Amino acid sequence: MNPIPILRSAARDLHRFLGGGGWIALAAAAFCASSLWSLAAGAARRELFYDLSLVVHVNWWWLGGVFLGSAVLLAGMTLVWRGTRILAWALLTLSLGLGVFLAVNAPSNVFFSLGLCFVLFLVLRWVLAENRLGVEGLRVPGWATLLAAGLLFLGFTALLSFFSILRYRTYNATNFDLGLFAQMFEFLRKTGHAWTTLERNRLMTHFGVHCSPFFYLLLPFYDLVPRLETLLVLQAAAVGAGVFAVRGIAKEMGFSGAGTLAACLLYVLHPAIPEGCLFDFHENKFLAVLLLAAFYFLLRQKTLPLLLFAALCLTVKEDAAIYVAALGGYLLLCRKREWPGGKRLRAGLLLLGMSAVWFVCACWVVRRYGDGVMLDRLRNYFLPGEENPGYLDLIKTSLSNVGFIFQEVFTREKAEFLLWMFLPVAFTPFWQPKNGRLILLLPLLVINLLSNYTYQYTVGYQYTYGTTALVLLLALLALRDMGPALRRLLLCCALAAGLFVTLPLSGSRMAYYAGVMQDRASQIAAADAVLAALPPREEVSATTWFAVHLYRRENVYMFPNYYDEARVTEYLLCKPEEAEENEQLADFLSAHYTLIRQEELVQLYQKNAWE
Repeated sequence: MNPIPILRSAARDLHRFLGGGGWIALAAAAFCASSLWSLAAGAARRELFYDLSLVVHVNWWWLGGVFLGSAVLLAGMTLVWRGTRILAWALLTLSLGLGVFLAVNAPSNVFFSLGLCFVLFLVLRWVLAENRLGVEGLRVPGWATLLAAGLLFLGFTALLSFFSILRYRTYNATNFDLGLFAQMFEFLRKTGHAWTTLERNRLMTHFGVHCSPFFYLLLPFYDLVPRLETLLVLQAAAVGAGVFAVRGIAKEMGFSGAGTLAACLLYVLHPAIPEGCLFDFHENKFLAVLLLAAFYFLLRQKTLPLLLFAALCLTVKEDAAIYVAALGGYLLLCRKREWPGGKRLRAGLLLLGMSAVWFVCACWVVRRYGDGVMLDRLRNYFLPGEENPGYLDLIKTSLSNVGFIFQEVFTREKAEFLLWMFLPVAFTPFWQPKNGRLILLLPLLVINLLSNYTYQYTVGYQYTYGTTALVLLLALLALRDMGPALRRLLLCCALAAGLFVTLPLSGSRMAYYAGVMQDRASQIAAADAVLAALPPREEVSATTWFAVHLYRRENVYMFPNYYDEARVTEYLLCKPEEAEENEQLADFLSAHYTLIRQEELVQLYQKNAWE
């Protein structure tokens, strides 16, 4: 039997199934398979893929064999199945696996993730075209999306609670912003007042810094289990609960079951959502779930629940007014078909009025009990020689010198921040059929971009939770108005981007905390013993790493004191390297203290007898 005609016939059939793009897809899938083999072999030899030493040790015969073997196998499966479905799934799986491998093993770099996303976008365009994956008719029932949301909530809460507590127990947590809030909740539990000594190094109410009555809603949970860890679990659960609001929003917008599930994944995979939970505790992190819940009732045209959740948003902090005002502006500018009649206008005006009244009242409270709202973060807009600098300076600059505003807002660091925010939603917030919706980006400008305070435009801190919720809402609004094919493509791109951005960012931190606990368990136990042995009623000062562990004490202060002269207390705790490398601390110790105990992680000093 002559095999030549059979091979020719098989080649013609294969070319008919593949066409021009299919051959490229076949080669790409084989290349991904061989690259994964090469990188995995290098990882086994502890060689980093961004180090050229990996190339030196590559076995080129094996590399070529894996490439050719994968290509022949996929070509054979294409012939057997008489179509490209297997090839499409293989290409998607291998390219996604390669991207995840690179993302997990790479230093966190949004530009690196952007490059991975660009390549995967090309892959997704091919595999999703012509229903090559065969998933277009896939139906996901409502109960399945609810189950998935529940599992995402439980998994998110458990994972982020565990690693945020691990961060605390390994002495990586800080006084700002965990120790001061833990001490505040202890005072709340005992006295009903939000006292703290760790926020300004004197006994004062937290309401003299931020007006946050929302904390009283959390107090019953803390009172039930009065431990710092309770706050971290509450925070993770509240952030994770946002997935239920996203599910409701997607269903109200008419997303399919699969689209609703994808929307839930978009939320938990956005880097600002898990990453911020790994940094201490803060009231701002409760904004995401409250804003999403408010928008859910906005879509349902339920005025009273909308106003209730808007009011809860306002109680979080004085500057929460900007987020509620953005919702009010959205109501005034959105299309009538989304909420017809004068009811929409009344609700929008009510939200704007509530925001204005709350902001004025909250600022008065902060001035009454403290030094006023923290305007220093807008210092770059203060006019020279102004006696009472404040918001008026920002308004004057915005109206008269817009060039200065652009100079302050569009810097390299803030451009990178915008990539962190919009890449995980595939930049869909800017695909709006009606530009009035973009008013939801106003808080992003005011809270994150105007200030030169680094933490406000850095993903991983508390200042991104409100804006992330609004960015996600804009993304869902844009996706709702797209055709099904484009929506499917951009949703898949956004999910891949979330993976590529979040895995190296949060995954590396989780691995670090786990490694510290494993490698330094005995040193951590020794440090715990030093802190536990401190006399309970003596005044103690501590650097940020230890102040957070002394939250149950009423007379604990932080060194350095950023707001006044350092207090000479009976005891002082610091890390050995701090005592050696911090000149200010070294001088303070030599003048007032004697070292009485030293462990690898901590040094304990006692005030000199003659002080």
